[in-house]
Amino acid sequence: MKYAIISDVHANSEAVTACFKEIERLNVERIICLGDLVDYCAEPNEVVKLIKENCDVVVLGNHDEAQYKYQMVERYTENARISSIHTRSVINPEHVEYFKTLPYSHTENELLFVHASPLDPPAYRYLLNEETAENNFKSFTEKVCFIGHSHKPLIFELSGSDIKLTVEGELHKNNRYIINVGSVGQPRDGNPKLSFGFFDTDSFVYNNIRVDYDIASSSEKVKKEGLPLQLAERLFNGV
Repeated sequence: MKYAIISDVHANSEAVTACFKEIERLNVERIICLGDLVDYCAEPNEVVKLIKENCDVVVLGNHDEAQYKYQMVERYTENARISSIHTRSVINPEHVEYFKTLPYSHTENELLFVHASPLDPPAYRYLLNEETAENNFKSFTEKVCFIGHSHKPLIFELSGSDIKLTVEGELHKNNRYIINVGSVGQPRDGNPKLSFGFFDTDSFVYNNIRVDYDIASSSEKVKKEGLPLQLAERLFNGV
């Protein structure tokens, strides 16, 4: 089965629209969203609608949960806090109710999908190195776990007891993996192109897909919305 796995779309309708066009071209059979539909960019309602219409499964992200658990923003950076509070003032109430129905994780076909990390998903911890990956591999049994949250594409491979970073392409069916698919709406790996994952369970091939989108339009909307200027400028640099 061919999967598209998207994450961290962050109210960026230009990026989400371009992402779904590429997914259509790839002829995927399942689209899974790993959460964080809102904040940072200017169109949360439009993006939530697009996600609901196009995705087969959506799991809960921390920015989504913060729309009904306001205390969560106390741990955010200043720009993230400002953005989350702004989202509260414009988001449709039915979208907040939708967030309340979303699970922290989803499993199918020996694949686990979670926003931040499989170890205690509600804690939304970052998973960025082999040491952190070791404890996380112990927390699930599926062959592959797909994550987002950091906005940085990474692939951790567990072979026996050895954990290492590896590259996209044909994976080893005898090994297990934690794969960060990057961010559609706000990449932070120095590449401004939107990022998502494409995985074929039959061939066991994974690719990180990068696509251009209309950054200028998205950035201008952020400015017009009165959000922090850095949130508009960072889109051009992928940081």
